[in-house]
Amino acid sequence: GAAAGAGGGGGALVAAAAEAEFLAGVGYFVSARLSAKLLQQLTDALAVASGALPLWCRLLMRACPHLFTPRARSLFFRATAFGTSRALHWVQEQQVAAVRTAYAEELAALERARLEAEVSNDPQALAEVVEQLSEIEDRVSRERLGALKSDIARVQRDELLPQAQRLMRLHARSCHQLEIQFEGESGFGTGVTQNFYSAAANALLTARGHAELPLWLADSTAGSTGGGGQAGGGGGDGPVDDGFINHGGALFPRPLPPCAPRAHVLAVCERFRFLGRLTAKACRDSFIVPLPLSLHFLHLSLRGGTLSYAALPAVGATGGVASGYASLAAALAAVDGRRLPPAEARRAYEEVGAAEFARSRLRMGVAMSFDAWVEAGGCTFSCPVTGAPLCTGGDARPLSVHNLQEYTHLLAQLWLADGVQRQATAFREGLEEVFPASALSPFSLGELQALLCGTMRIEWGEAELQRHIHPSGGYTKHSKVYQLLIDELQRMGNGERRAFLNFVTACPHLPPVGLSTLEIEVIPQQHGAFPTAQTCGNKLCLPDYDSPEALRTGLAEAFANADYGGLHEVGGLH
Repeated sequence: GAAAGAGGGGGALVAAAAEAEFLAGVGYFVSARLSAKLLQQLTDALAVASGALPLWCRLLMRACPHLFTPRARSLFFRATAFGTSRALHWVQEQQVAAVRTAYAEELAALERARLEAEVSNDPQALAEVVEQLSEIEDRVSRERLGALKSDIARVQRDELLPQAQRLMRLHARSCHQLEIQFEGESGFGTGVTQNFYSAAANALLTARGHAELPLWLADSTAGSTGGGGQAGGGGGDGPVDDGFINHGGALFPRPLPPCAPRAHVLAVCERFRFLGRLTAKACRDSFIVPLPLSLHFLHLSLRGGTLSYAALPAVGATGGVASGYASLAAALAAVDGRRLPPAEARRAYEEVGAAEFARSRLRMGVAMSFDAWVEAGGCTFSCPVTGAPLCTGGDARPLSVHNLQEYTHLLAQLWLADGVQRQATAFREGLEEVFPASALSPFSLGELQALLCGTMRIEWGEAELQRHIHPSGGYTKHSKVYQLLIDELQRMGNGERRAFLNFVTACPHLPPVGLSTLEIEVIPQQHGAFPTAQTCGNKLCLPDYDSPEALRTGLAEAFANADYGGLHEVGGLH
């Protein structure tokens, strides 16, 4: 599969804008009746648990997934992708959720009574409320036939990556739920397990790890402790710090040149196989691995598609010069399309080479023609990131406007096909050790990214925040600091929202269903003037601030220290 050329040539256009335009049209084909019929079928516990859903469900979901609403597709995936035990568990949890919903008003009233009893220090009233809550929980638990078998694994934070790789290799084919605890820490539960997946994701983005085993088209010369900022224009591996690589917000594999040592190729492929296992295990247990995997990479690995020049790194990112070259190659292709006589075609080529290039096509601050650019850089037929020759004797063959189209094709062949196919295959193989990749076919690439990695763009409104952020321990929804927090969360930009989620839940991305799976609890801060968090229980300990400025300053201090392990309560994550 050669990479498609500038004209598309059958290459898949997987840019987010193109996909959004496509899905806007597909929306007209969604059938509310078919979706309702499918949801009705999924309420048949026996059919779901035994894998005996009507044949039309699977056939239409495979052939025409966009006939169904996103919710219907998501529920079908959860009910059918992971085997009998998971299907039975899913049906059971749906029934439990329905029963809990029936008691929602009663539970809310009891929760208010509990808070009033705590505030008034009335032990008798508190005991009565607790007893009534226990009775409701007993009624809910009667809907459960049993629980999934769970395996508990203990890992050390300072050896996280090698231990995570070994754990995924041993546990990938197990049907049991995986729960993680950290050595030397008392935290446990879903918050700690999600923190394991988040910490593993961060371990794959460290500048030091990138220097030892480069995985991504990224730059480690200016790593940041915040998880990586916008990638710079350079492509070399310079001094390494203890922070994170710089990337453009969409991770794509660094190409493996044909001359790469076999041991290096095997190590890189094993790392991508681990990432596939990790991502699939997290997805099956309703967690996410918060890596911003590129839509192009997901298309290549899980769809088996080919990539066009649109998948080259954006101008300004590591390796982004390739997009500038591709843009100029398209202008040269337009010259070819005019079918000029050889002498005129050569003059037209030379005019393109002499025209301004650096500022208009690479967005640099200086004006420079393409001819001056290649002369100043001594550019040859070599990969601008790895330095590997693109053809025999390529490192001694000068690049010019007359051979730029050939160079761009060879570079795209390496970066979008031959040099990344082994990583994409390894990722898919790792994922398929847990569940078949075909189960993901009903989802668009954007939905697939959200399902595996969480939402890149964090959206929430006041009503959603009020539903899923709960005051407790003396705070109520009428408390001033709670109202200040809700207002501040709405004001925050995407980066600050990521920092808030990372601080409170140990994961900077939202699950596909939003805040509803997090249920963050806000309680008074008993010690100190800054917020702290118990990430194992999604709890935010918030001082009783009396102004937006004080709250904003406290949260900013908490976010700044979170990356260094500070401002988390003992008993949670350290």
